[in-house]
Amino acid sequence: MKKSFQDVSKHTTENIYDIIAVGFDPKKTKILVDTKDIKRIYPIALEIAKRITFSTVKAVFGFQNSTNIGMIGFPPIQAAPCFLPSVIEGKPTPVLIPAAIDQDPYWRVTRDIAEKMGYPKPAQIHSKFLPGLGMQGKMSSSIPETAIFTTDTEEAIDKKISSAFTGGQPTVDMQRKLGANFSICSVFWYLRYFFDTEKESDERARKCRAGELLCGECKCNLKDATKPFIADFKKKREKAKDQVDQFLFDKS
Repeated sequence: MKKSFQDVSKHTTENIYDIIAVGFDPKKTKILVDTKDIKRIYPIALEIAKRITFSTVKAVFGFQNSTNIGMIGFPPIQAAPCFLPSVIEGKPTPVLIPAAIDQDPYWRVTRDIAEKMGYPKPAQIHSKFLPGLGMQGKMSSSIPETAIFTTDTEEAIDKKISSAFTGGQPTVDMQRKLGANFSICSVFWYLRYFFDTEKESDERARKCRAGELLCGECKCNLKDATKPFIADFKKKREKAKDQVDQFLFDKS
């Protein structure tokens, strides 16, 4: 989906509100915005760019002759924050990156050239994608019905969860007899990741597999847990709007 610069800027601001609302400490957290902090990033990106060939990024990212040069030139920008702490501290500073698997190629390329630049190789922790509410794939902002947003109304939450894909059987009788497949059920995984304890989730899985639990019950559980969670998060987002300057590198 093509987005304008204004759209991207708006999403950036909304994401910043979410980050702050999660509860990060402004004394330990700084948010870089590429377009605002480019003067910090660009000198490092130039040094990175000199050490990465076009053949490498073609092989790693699958770039073609039709790929626009913005995408081709982006890997050094993405890599630069890995070395920014070393620049700020004035000494080699190890970096740990929590990232989803789709970001892995960037860090592998960065690790290849880190020591040549005199920096420690960045390390990473792979995070799991939150499953989408649809039949397959991760949740996506470009397909709103697959995702629950932190700004959703209760009505939207109800509708999305009611329509969510589950691993259930076509009828109640069949589910009671055959059980359901919790491993492919988006509702199960939302409950496990956000609201159930491990013990509760394991018991939910057992009941689901044994046919003792219906999909409608799990959907009701998820609605009942999600709506107050989002309502509370919205309050935190509102407070976050007055705290943005505390988190930004460039406050201009």
